[in-house]
Parts: sequence; structure tokens; C-alpha cells
Amino acid sequence: MAMEWRVLRDDPAGGAWNMAADEAMARAVGEGQAPPTLRLYAWTVPTVSLGYLQRTPGGVDLAACRQRGIPLVRRVTGGRAVLHADELTYSVAVPLRGPWRTLSVPEAFGLIARGLIAGLLRLGITADVGEGGNPSGDGREAGACFLLRRMPAILVGGRKLIGSAQRRWDRSLLQHGSLLLHFDPSLHQAIFPAWPRQDPAAGVTCLQAILGQTPHPRDLASVLAAGWRDAFDTPCVPGEWTLAERTVADDLARSRYGTPAWTFQR
Repeated sequence: MAMEWRVLRDDPAGGAWNMAADEAMARAVGEGQAPPTLRLYAWTVPTVSLGYLQRTPGGVDLAACRQRGIPLVRRVTGGRAVLHADELTYSVAVPLRGPWRTLSVPEAFGLIARGLIAGLLRLGITADVGEGGNPSGDGREAGACFLLRRMPAILVGGRKLIGSAQRRWDRSLLQHGSLLLHFDPSLHQAIFPAWPRQDPAAGVTCLQAILGQTPHPRDLASVLAAGWRDAFDTPCVPGEWTLAERTVADDLARSRYGTPAWTFQR
């Protein structure tokens, strides 16, 4: 896995552009137009992202989202719905050449988790990956990503801190996920009808709860990038978007991720 990584640290953006940028990045990496990339970013407003195969409403209260001005976007990756609020989001794009191509889905999740866990360790946080196997529940609970604590969840003290989802194409792999800075149980109860009414914070944690404070997003991004270097013993170089990537991202945001036809296709 010894390869130079590009690190992108983006300002907050809307959901459609964030999802389009992740896909544009994965395309460029797969076509050899950009190196393997770790991207760290945030969202301009709280946004719910639905998994690619998730049916609408997918366990999400659409009326509650409208009342609170929370938009929806559909990811190109799998998994369940995530409320992106008070978090740092990461995304990873690698070419499916060499050792990455031979990895199974759990192996790829586990390898990327190594980098994330190493970054958390730099904050003094000991984390591990949830156990494998199929999630339990009646199907309604599975509507919300953070109610599932099996792989690829990253846990601290048995509570979920990071949720992730993945997509593979022929030439590239994209994985992105949510690292919680703060956690608002009441908002999750409002958005996800199946969210527990009693002890709504059970099973979930955030950096504020663990550290007693929240690192500045720029400082946190630097720590995670350093952890990436620790885990893979490889250079992590601050980089920029290419013009081609931005052009593709803008087009995808306009023609796909920002359209109701994409968001509510299932």
C-alpha cells in the first residue's frame, strides 16, 4: 500500500456538490488522472444522505426534514441514511490496481479503518472496528446508519463514532463516512421515526462526549491525515482539485445529485 496520497481539505459545501465531488474524485483516481486521495470536508447545512439502494423514505421522516429545512441527497455508495450535522466527513478513493483489487469488501473496509483509527489514536482515542456479520433488527432500525454497530462501524467503548459506506467500479473504489463531532439525540429522533425513544444516545458517541471538547475541523483534518501517514507509512501531500475533476463534479451536481429524479428514484 506504499503510495503517495493526495489530501484534499474542503470548505463546507451542499450535499449535491459533496456527493458529486466524491464521485468525480473516484473517477479521476480510477483513470489515473489523480493519485489515491483522502478528502476531508463538511456540509453547509444539516443534510440527510440516503444509501444508493435505500428505498425512499428509507426510515426517514420527510415531513420533519421539510419542516426543519433539512435537504436530502442520495449517495452513490450503499448503506443506510445518515444525518450529516456537526461532523467531519472523510472520503477515500483508490485505483483498483495492484493489492487493492484483490481485497474483499470487508478487507478494504478494515484497511481504511486502520488509517482512521490511527488518526483517532493521535487524539488519545482508542477505537476498534465493529464485529462482522449481518445486522440484527426488524428492518426499520436499519433505516439509520448510526443504529448499526457492526462492520464497518468504528466504535469507541462499544459506541459508534464513525459510520461508512463503499462503492466499487471497475477501476476505482470510493469509501466515505461520517465522524461525529457533536450528537443531537432529539434531532435524530425527529428525523428517524425508529430512533429509540428511551435512552436515544445509547450506542452512539461523538468527539465532544469523548474529549470534552471538539477540535477545530482544520486541526482535526490535520490529525486524521497524520494518522493516515502513520498507518500506511506513506507520504500524504496536501493537494488541489484538478480542473477536470471540478468540471465533472459541477456537471454531476447539476444533472444527477441535485435532482429529485436521482434522490427519490427508489
